Amino acid sequence: ALNLIVSVIIFSIYGYILALVYYFYRKGRKRRILHLIVSLLIGLAFVNFLKILVNRERPYVMYEDIKHVLIKPDPSFPSAHSFTALLCFYFLPKDFPRWLKLLLTIYLVFLIPIGSMYIGIHFPSDVLVGGALGFLFPKVVSESFSVKIFKKIFRLERF
Repeated sequence: ALNLIVSVIIFSIYGYILALVYYFYRKGRKRRILHLIVSLLIGLAFVNFLKILVNRERPYVMYEDIKHVLIKPDPSFPSAHSFTALLCFYFLPKDFPRWLKLLLTIYLVFLIPIGSMYIGIHFPSDVLVGGALGFLFPKVVSESFSVKIFKKIFRLERF
């Protein structure tokens, strides 16, 4: 039962992304939405490239005694969920109440990465590297770069 609860926590990150996009939209922060989405898409492409390059099997494949809820066919390293969680942490709105920022920090920085290890789909190094990449990627893919990419793709003059 705990494995199932942890799995739900891990996969709820996608709902959190939608809520974050909606929040930024309501605040009129379109450029912030673009920065989040472009960083996420380019970053996940990079993470998946690394997964193919390293090709590390998941812990539950290597150690048969690990009871797992999920079967993930892709390689383990680096963790895409930890990448996504820490990328979302980077975008945590500064104007959220302190208690909410604390809860979301626990959720994004601890529950998702540790949960991935608990259910046997990642090694500690998977979540550490995935998380580090997630936190650094929005700094590499700047907001202005994200807007330029969006304008080029959709051939817009202004945004």
